Amino acid sequence: MRPSGKALGVVGFLSLAAAAAASVVTSWRGRPPVLTQPVPWRPRLEPGVPRQVGVVYNPAKSLAQFSCDALAHATRSIDWPEPRFYETTPEDPGRGMTEQAVEDGCDLVIAMGGDGTVRQVAGVLENSTVGMGIIPLGTGNLLARNLEMSLSDLHSCIDTALHGRPRRIDMIGLQATRTDGTRDHLTYLVMGGAGFDAQIMTDTRDDLKSKFGWLAYVEAGLRNLVSVRHPVVIQIDDQDPIRRKIRSVLVANCGEITAGLHLAADSTADDGLLEVILMTPRNLIGWASLTSQVISRRRNGLPVIEHIHGKKVVVDFGASPQPVELDGDLLGTYGRLEAEVRPAVLAVNTYPENITPFRSLANLRRTGASGSPRWRWGRFVS
Repeated sequence: MRPSGKALGVVGFLSLAAAAAASVVTSWRGRPPVLTQPVPWRPRLEPGVPRQVGVVYNPAKSLAQFSCDALAHATRSIDWPEPRFYETTPEDPGRGMTEQAVEDGCDLVIAMGGDGTVRQVAGVLENSTVGMGIIPLGTGNLLARNLEMSLSDLHSCIDTALHGRPRRIDMIGLQATRTDGTRDHLTYLVMGGAGFDAQIMTDTRDDLKSKFGWLAYVEAGLRNLVSVRHPVVIQIDDQDPIRRKIRSVLVANCGEITAGLHLAADSTADDGLLEVILMTPRNLIGWASLTSQVISRRRNGLPVIEHIHGKKVVVDFGASPQPVELDGDLLGTYGRLEAEVRPAVLAVNTYPENITPFRSLANLRRTGASGSPRWRWGRFVS
């Protein structure tokens, strides 16, 4: 699986900016494109009560039909009803199909595709009694990474989507106000960003993306490296507003992006909190320090990245509206963002941790003297 430049533009830049990250990405890009690498320390799960499965899938993904056939075979082998399949379209990336699946009586809806498909399905199933599974076919697969799915093993993903243990996770609701005063009401699962990361996505050249994939985002990042910082006023919960000049502001539900890189300090998908990440480097030295802190997960360098936890945040860009992206999808330019965590509103099937016999191998970590995680090696083997 290749890391996605779309996953967050800033990550593509940061991951190339340090030699360690570059070597990680190189090894990740060398993986076979087909999800057929079995994960031996994750035994197959026992089927439960038969369920009517609905599959909302993106037919544009190269493995979509193969994955649909594999899932249908898996349900037939345990005498479950035939799954119902719903294709997304450019006009409707999944919301209408999910609503139809629920109306048709499906009690488990599986999102089969990239981050956009997952976000659309989750938006419908929020606060629903219908369960959700994920078969990640994208390049970023942000939520799947944060839920520790085995991205290299399609059959393990199908097994988990069908028979995994429901884990109730948070979502973030966002009210985004445009410069003309119109408001968009949105939800997302992993991370939303404004400023540098979204600007990279806006400025990335299509011809370079077609030739070089996610590396095209690095070229756009270099062009924006010396851009000005933007003033912003931020209020978290009922605290006093704070003023900063930022390159980027991120509001995260959870923090792993790709290849074991974490932008959020310690957020998880079910902690009932959001994490605001402010990036404020002034120059190349600041960017170098920020890169080092992200790679090492230490926060003892220059004060160029700030992490604040809360349940609600208001971000006002004043006279400098910024481009905004959610889970890697570019939305447009906005002047004000209001985000609030919605705790435990989505039930997603995940692999039960307590039955993994070699979990210590899958989660092998290198720790520093403080004992805090320094590098998540488990992401390279699962």
